[in-house]
Amino acid sequence: MKNDNGELVVPQLTVSPDLPATVQDVLRAAKPAELRDPDPAGRGSLWQGLAAPVRWETALMCAGGYTFFTSAGPHAPVRVLLWPAVGLGAAWMALIVSLDVARRRKDRDRLQVIRQSRESYVLDADLVPAAGQLLARASRAVDAVRSSKVHQDNYLDRQRNDVVLPEKVWEIAETLRVYSRLERSTPACAEGEKARPVLDAHRTVLQTTLAGIERRVAALETYAEQTAEADRRYAELLQIEQLSATGHELLELLARSVRDDLAVAEIDSLTEGAAAVATAFEAALAEARESAHALAAPAAA
Repeated sequence: MKNDNGELVVPQLTVSPDLPATVQDVLRAAKPAELRDPDPAGRGSLWQGLAAPVRWETALMCAGGYTFFTSAGPHAPVRVLLWPAVGLGAAWMALIVSLDVARRRKDRDRLQVIRQSRESYVLDADLVPAAGQLLARASRAVDAVRSSKVHQDNYLDRQRNDVVLPEKVWEIAETLRVYSRLERSTPACAEGEKARPVLDAHRTVLQTTLAGIERRVAALETYAEQTAEADRRYAELLQIEQLSATGHELLELLARSVRDDLAVAEIDSLTEGAAAVATAFEAALAEARESAHALAAPAAA
């Protein structure tokens, strides 16, 4: 997906696949502001929930009840309900307090989980534009592979892909975060002649790092392209197999109007076409598998 400037949309959140599934769910459900600033200390004390009844609705209800009971005479029957009403109001306030304290405790625990996982996820705001585009390209390539028909039908070792590919994206995202942090802290110009070679060396290391990451992204994109080719061959094979399944009926139809040998020749041509497409599919699938093994080779080493 691209924005109005033609650039790929950088993933808002990239999570380490090593995190437990429950923690990943918490991170994906969190608000962007909570992910940017997960410090629970700034979210209010747990026991501030004791002030939950101090609201204008509660004050209005209490004032109405006070006016109602004090306006009645001292011997009015309604005065009998005064203390039960006070007890009911107290119970209502206690319920409000307990619910608010429980909500604050849940929020505190959730923010604590986010804060402890801060180094295990990368936000789009963590990355400089060049780094963000590389991460977007890597994510797009992996999504293309995992959404392909040959992957879903397990022609490309689906179980292995589902483990290796998220790890590759996370390694790229984690490295790009460090790169972006150093890139932002790099001065725009040297303060003197002695500082210039040091700054140039610093920039050279950053450029080399970015080029290395781009090679990794390009490898993912090559894998995605080969997977797409295998997908196209697979779709072609399925279509021809579907057409060939009607060969017997087609033979009977042709035999009604032309000689049997002509009908057989027509069916044989369909069979040869199916075999040719099957061969092309196997070749495309083999290339995709070889690319997958090459992609995972550094990790295995």
